[in-house]
Amino acid sequence: MRRTLVFSFDDGGGLKLAAPGVTPEIRVAPNDYPGVIRVANDLAADFGRVLGTNATVLSTDWNTTASKKSSNPVIIVGTIGKSTLIDGLVSNKRLDVSSITGKWEAFITQVVSAPWEGQDAIFVIAGSDMRGSVFGAYDVSEQIGVSPWLYWLDTPPKKCRYVWAQSTPYVEGPPSVKFRGIFLNDEDPALTGWGHANFKNSQYGSAFGSDFYKRIFELVLRMKGNYLWPAMWSSMFYLDDAQNGPLASDWGIFMGTSHHEPMARADKEQGRFLKGSWDWKSNKAGCQAFMKDGVVRAKNWATMYTLGMRGSGDAASATLTSQALEEVIHWQQATLKDVLGKDLSDIPQQWVMYKEVPGYWANGMNVSDDVTLLWSDDNRGNIRRIPLGTETDRRGGSGMYYHFDYVGDPRNYKWINTIQLQKTWEQMSLAYDRGVQNIWIANVGDLKALELPTAHFMAMARDMSKFGDPSSTSTWLKSWSAQQFGDDVADDAASIMTTYGKLTARRKYEDLSMTPFAFNTVNYDEAELNFAEWTALADRAQAAYDKLSTTIQPTFFQAVLHPVIAGKNVFEIYTKAALLTKYINQHRVSANQLAKDVQSAFAADKSLKTRWDSLLNGKWKHFMDQTHLGYNNWQQPNSDSIPKVSGVSSSSQTQAAAGIMGVAIQDSDKFFPTASTLTLGTLTPFIPPDRKTWLDVFARDNGTFTYKITSNATYLSVSDPQQTILAPGSKTDIRHFISVNWTTAPSGSSTAALTVTAPSSTATILVPLSNPSLPPGFQGHIESTGAVSIEATHFSPSSSPTYVSIPDYGRTHSGVHLPPLTPSQQPAAGPALIYPFLTFSNATSAALTVYLSSSENANPNSPNRYSFSIDDGAVTTVQPTPLGNAGGEPAGWSQAVVSNAWVKTSKIGNGNLGAGAHVLKVWLLEPTMVLTKLVVDVGGLKASELGPPESFRV
Repeated sequence: MRRTLVFSFDDGGGLKLAAPGVTPEIRVAPNDYPGVIRVANDLAADFGRVLGTNATVLSTDWNTTASKKSSNPVIIVGTIGKSTLIDGLVSNKRLDVSSITGKWEAFITQVVSAPWEGQDAIFVIAGSDMRGSVFGAYDVSEQIGVSPWLYWLDTPPKKCRYVWAQSTPYVEGPPSVKFRGIFLNDEDPALTGWGHANFKNSQYGSAFGSDFYKRIFELVLRMKGNYLWPAMWSSMFYLDDAQNGPLASDWGIFMGTSHHEPMARADKEQGRFLKGSWDWKSNKAGCQAFMKDGVVRAKNWATMYTLGMRGSGDAASATLTSQALEEVIHWQQATLKDVLGKDLSDIPQQWVMYKEVPGYWANGMNVSDDVTLLWSDDNRGNIRRIPLGTETDRRGGSGMYYHFDYVGDPRNYKWINTIQLQKTWEQMSLAYDRGVQNIWIANVGDLKALELPTAHFMAMARDMSKFGDPSSTSTWLKSWSAQQFGDDVADDAASIMTTYGKLTARRKYEDLSMTPFAFNTVNYDEAELNFAEWTALADRAQAAYDKLSTTIQPTFFQAVLHPVIAGKNVFEIYTKAALLTKYINQHRVSANQLAKDVQSAFAADKSLKTRWDSLLNGKWKHFMDQTHLGYNNWQQPNSDSIPKVSGVSSSSQTQAAAGIMGVAIQDSDKFFPTASTLTLGTLTPFIPPDRKTWLDVFARDNGTFTYKITSNATYLSVSDPQQTILAPGSKTDIRHFISVNWTTAPSGSSTAALTVTAPSSTATILVPLSNPSLPPGFQGHIESTGAVSIEATHFSPSSSPTYVSIPDYGRTHSGVHLPPLTPSQQPAAGPALIYPFLTFSNATSAALTVYLSSSENANPNSPNRYSFSIDDGAVTTVQPTPLGNAGGEPAGWSQAVVSNAWVKTSKIGNGNLGAGAHVLKVWLLEPTMVLTKLVVDVGGLKASELGPPESFRV
């Protein structure tokens, strides 16, 4: 049973811990750790948050407690071997702690009967160590209705009248990952601006003193984490406030420093205190003295020491070699042993395999097994390397440094959340299953706006047993949403944020200004449909927000409504600016409104920031100060800007030359009157039902005209065939949807026609039709408009059960991968994915386009590869991700991470593929890649970012 507490307005049974007029007495031993004594007071305040009256805290030892009966419910919080209260219960055989004794950060909570004479029962929270006790106390806080995001998301505590403790003991720990934490980074302007406005500055002008870090430490501990890399852009953690170091240690937080800040010294300290240059080759003595001082300063505190060395200012060193770096680390470890007086195996230490550093390691280095190799992603959420060979046997184990925020090539992304939780789950599951279990740390930027991915990451690090299958992310998200927003809206909030993750996986906001615009404005209605999804999501989020009480709305606004509306505004700016180019070319009068819409969306973006800044009386002002519009290189722009927009002007020459009527059709950049006859793509009964075929009639100049659309075939019709255009006004463009009655349409191939007639002009629309019959019993995907588009998770039931579908993964639907521990496969020899499909075209240049995640070759000895065959013919093997050197990214990486996909097209055999039923087989040869989509081109595939919408599937 998971829970030991319940709370309700009625009798819950068990040991009553709180009721109207009754609050618990929390007892803590004075000899326990400062962090435990502190958390007892937090627990007392949390009872007050849900009950209306705080619990009381009593500092007392066993001798006093054992003779003192209380009329109030009693809760004891303490640490095994440190608290006389806990040890007294154990020695008197009233409490069995054998299940957690000696374990890392474990705790037990249970009702203890007759703990001493005269006391019927008490509730005990016992930790195996200091953090075990702290986590146990905060676990109780969560159960009674206090979220870890109480402060940072303003999550309102759940109110109740009774709290009852159940009789079944609950044991938690040790954690799945030993050191779990976050990195505050890229913290200017948002976090820094907010910090300066809300916290007293230190002698060095930093906003990040102990009052600030108390808020961070508490959040980390409430999430059951234990590790922190502090803000460092313009800060020096240990010097900004003399209380920072000892406070972290007292609270139970291990402090570290980032990948280019060795031996517990901040980067900014180099400019103030380093004598000479930051270069091992030319200034060894100066560097040694500087680094040793960091160890001496932090020796009495809980510290994770970063080893190794990079160049100055988060850059590669121009002089370091593998041999020199080996010398650096040997000296650092010798210094740690000397200053701390401990064996290396007892000193937490990490060497961060970031950017160029794996290149040194790949050259062969002799480094003590006691250091944790902290591998990293590529700054875009793709793990660069998993432990290989003897790396899995190291005493220090392996770790992972992962990014939810980044400053660098190809573009910064540091404004708001653009993280897809399903991808985090897939990548970190891969890491965990491959032995990356000693350190997990996530770059969370300013923290605000990244609450959701931060909470998800920390939950996995604490207990991966709850994340064993792909649906676990959805389960967790619903639970987290219920905790923050309440049960009534939890499912809706989880669904909204799942869709949000899919939409942001298509493009991060900062990447949208790249040219050409990512989403095609002509083919497959891609740009329009993508933006329509944003509009629908914003409507859903607003409707959910409107149903909430005013106490919950601020939390929902921060975590759900704001990112969705903010994202919709940005996509509106870039989508409509891109569509505007097409509209101006067609001389649509509606281009003028489209230009106004772009400007309005820009104004809405600014207005949303103002709304954010005024939220909760300005509590979070400055957190949306980050620029995010108008990027033209990797670095952020100085101010937000949008593409230049213009409209069309009225001209009597337009009307005189060709009338003011214009006609455009789907999937074509041709239009009337520049072409008198337009030809649609071939219509079949097997176009997906949500893919509607259309034609637009529009005004090319100001004026009014009535038109009529007629068909030369009874089985071909359009919606609203007779309309009037009013320009300017609300009816400058009218979209008509085309439908076919396939039961009366001719069999086989034919062509019908539509005629659009206005007083001074007539346009003809040819409509090719194909009305074939299906082979008996066929099941699979069916061609339309010259291509077969298949979502990877829609494979045949006859496919190998080895493969695992990841719901809601990627850019369009879901993903498919091999479990992380699957060994490398040989082409056409391992488990296969099977996709039956049907074509009507006789192709002479058939090709297969495969869409995969933007994963790296995490195992460089076995790079990502897949194989495929059609109809059991020749097997083609493809390596989608080129091999890069150990210290750099592979060719094509920038485009892959911007698109969040590797997209590879291969010829099918000799290109000939006849009409009929076929079977596509795909073999994923590595577990370090995810398949998301496949498209068979039989002559009609058009350019697009996401590929054609999925084909009709029987």
